Amino acid sequence: MAIRVWEVLDASETARNAYLCILSRPTLRQVAQNAICLLLWLDTTMGFDVLTDVASMASIDDTLTRVVYEANALCSYVLHGHYDAYVLHGHYDAVPPPYDEGFSTITALCGGGSLVDHWFFRFHRDLVARGIAMIRDGVARLVFDDNLYEMMRRFEEDCNSFLIPNPELAPELMEPFVVTTTTPPEDSRTVFVSFPECNPLTSQDILDYFELTLRYGRCIERVGTERPCARRSAKHGVIVFRSVAQRREVMMGEPAAVFRVDGRDMWVQPYRPPC
Repeated sequence: MAIRVWEVLDASETARNAYLCILSRPTLRQVAQNAICLLLWLDTTMGFDVLTDVASMASIDDTLTRVVYEANALCSYVLHGHYDAYVLHGHYDAVPPPYDEGFSTITALCGGGSLVDHWFFRFHRDLVARGIAMIRDGVARLVFDDNLYEMMRRFEEDCNSFLIPNPELAPELMEPFVVTTTTPPEDSRTVFVSFPECNPLTSQDILDYFELTLRYGRCIERVGTERPCARRSAKHGVIVFRSVAQRREVMMGEPAAVFRVDGRDMWVQPYRPPC
């Protein structure tokens, strides 16, 4: 059965509240929309609850300012390859935060950096870009539509009125919600990986662990890990399994798990593409 527009609006109430909260700062509409698209991706695909946190922030809260600045910059980087200029504390800033600080507010909202940090977005940029583009063209398009929410408000008022015994939803709200952008099947077979920077793992370490040590056989299509640089060691990786069923078997149905690979902890979390 098709999902209706009004159902998406109802399910996206937290995202809408966060969007209005950001606009109340005040904030440029495009900046607010960039920030919400990034936060929606974190919520719907990574299992965080950042939109609830943002929706509860006061418009004068400095933390909200940092969230908007960081989320807008990250969204711009992921989609366009550069950090969008943005006014922060009265200064026009087109430079990302220093590497030692990273995007500290977003990182804190996502559990303190065990998986999601500035380098996560650099390493997984293409995958994140596909997800954000799908959200932007789908759910977010409704979240940002003031007219649709005004129709919803009027319908709710009619429901509470004794003067209108049988209120009806506007035709626009009854239309089916159609997703026009899709992600490749590979994304549904993907898991994110992170490990200690002080003792990083190689792609071969990860491949051998699942296929030989755990005896799953040829279950992995591809493994990738960060290249270390002068500032830091590798921390992030990605595994693409040969099938969704094999990914599910390895994860044993868990939303995330820690595996012990040659004495080193490896955090593994399946990616849930937006739909």
